[in-house]
Amino acid sequence: MIRADADEEVVTSEEIAQKYEVTEPIVLYWSTMKGFPEGWPSGPGRTLVRDAAEVDDWLQVNLPVHWAKGQDLENPYGLPEGGAKDLVSLADIAQWEAKALGRQEPVPTPTLRGYLSKKTMPQPDRLPGDGKRPEVLDRMWFRKTAYDWVNRPRRMRRQKKSDAQAEVAPAAGQPSKRPSGSGQAPRVDVDWIVATYGVSRPTAGSWSRTEGFPKEGDPADVDAWVRAERPRSWAAAQRRAGQGTQASAGVSADHQEEPAAAPAAKAKDGPDERVELALEEIGPRYGAPKHTGVSWTRVKVKREDGKVVRRAFPAPLRTGPRAWASAEVDAWVKEYRPHVWAAYTGAGPVLANPLPEGDPQDLLDIDDFAEIWGIATRGEPLARETVNSYHNRGQIPFADRTPDDGKTPRVLEYHWYRKTVYDVITSRRGRGNFEPRTPRA
Repeated sequence: MIRADADEEVVTSEEIAQKYEVTEPIVLYWSTMKGFPEGWPSGPGRTLVRDAAEVDDWLQVNLPVHWAKGQDLENPYGLPEGGAKDLVSLADIAQWEAKALGRQEPVPTPTLRGYLSKKTMPQPDRLPGDGKRPEVLDRMWFRKTAYDWVNRPRRMRRQKKSDAQAEVAPAAGQPSKRPSGSGQAPRVDVDWIVATYGVSRPTAGSWSRTEGFPKEGDPADVDAWVRAERPRSWAAAQRRAGQGTQASAGVSADHQEEPAAAPAAKAKDGPDERVELALEEIGPRYGAPKHTGVSWTRVKVKREDGKVVRRAFPAPLRTGPRAWASAEVDAWVKEYRPHVWAAYTGAGPVLANPLPEGDPQDLLDIDDFAEIWGIATRGEPLARETVNSYHNRGQIPFADRTPDDGKTPRVLEYHWYRKTVYDVITSRRGRGNFEPRTPRA
């Protein structure tokens, strides 16, 4: 997803490395440091991109040496203007060197004297008693000599692990835990959410941007939020940790039963009272195409850690020709296709999960589209290929943004505004129940 307030340009890690003349592993290291702009997946292969202006601002504050390499400026550090032959002292150079290093206090003059003795700093252009005019009483340098040295290409020493350890994100698959007897809490970020709750990075990023998500990042607050707002993910994480609610109640996975079938509701306009439904009648009964009903009959049971989280489509009453009990089909559709059932009964749009909060102008890629659509309507993401085929057939609106369309922020693949995605989700009666739309020119 690209935020609505994103800058005009986004950059990949490779582009960051090229601009600031470092290697990609160095950029990866920067990403573990405090405050480095968070990235989001975009484009082919889900390449991680970041806001270019945010990266530049962060480097200017935290790593000005590397920041200067990315500026096409003769005076990137903003050193005072003056004549090339102006004479400056060692104290002046100490202040300018500190500015290049991003320090508030001048570099100690003994440090600069060490550079002089090692000949890593230019020798003075003027010395006391050298017979030149004007006479000088101490070693002096021309402004150009000093500026050339301050603006020199630099090699930045890597930050010590002890300095950055508290800011480094935990590796995926290794959830952070509060050390025993320590008051230091783990850093709650996208990687922590992925590792703790076993969700994808796009899902974790979506959670962190949802209205009400704990912004302070306290693990206990985050866990409480996930338990209340994403109970299925929370329960799955507890089961993986051996602390599931069933286990705590003394009920083993071997004794967990499938969810009971919900009683069928009667449609507002009084649907037909047929007891049996033929294969070709299932979809049209709910206002969906025939092939939609056929695809439902192929849905298999889904289990997580031995517990049934989705029942298979009811078995037919008989074969030759196949026929299903309408009450059983009604119960399955009501539970696993609530948006279709709502349209069938006239109850209005009903979603399995609420749509995430966000700016209507946020840009969502096809993976975001598939995830939000699937979770909202059935509790699990749609396949990327499904949404892609809908788009190719013109059955959903053509992408609002395309690569190289000349607009900002730059996108690397098709993107839709959040409003467009939500309009699609809330306006559809059921899967496949729409007329092909004419793609935009």
